[in-house]
Amino acid sequence: MYRKTRIGSRDTRPARRALACALALAAVAPVSAQYSYDPGNPDEQGPGIRYFGSAKDDKGSLLAGVTVLIDSDEISFVFVTDEQGRFRGKVPLNMVAGKVTAECSKPGYEIVRVIKRPGPPAPKPTVQVDCVLRVAAAGAAP
Repeated sequence: MYRKTRIGSRDTRPARRALACALALAAVAPVSAQYSYDPGNPDEQGPGIRYFGSAKDDKGSLLAGVTVLIDSDEISFVFVTDEQGRFRGKVPLNMVAGKVTAECSKPGYEIVRVIKRPGPPAPKPTVQVDCVLRVAAAGAAP
């Protein structure tokens, strides 16, 4: 409940509360890129958009074996997170990030959110996809 304020004054509690929440989230779950372009790596050679990211549970633990589907109207690519809960792969340059959807799944889990962040176009285009899943409730559809 917010208090009424006089004309010309402003209740700053909602803004302060939002800032406090943002700072708390930043302290708990900092956002940082997990991928950097390495021109010496043979997997980095050739054209393509580098997709990379991670899958975590709703408590922040990395999840191995999560299927990450990168999908467009023309073609789909499937990646699976490794034992550290991370994936990395390359898709053709014509798969423009804005027209591509990303989905994540793992048996026994349900999706909380998928975050897709296109990176800078140079030196190589990248897109970070991070997934958050939670254990499915008993009786929930897979």
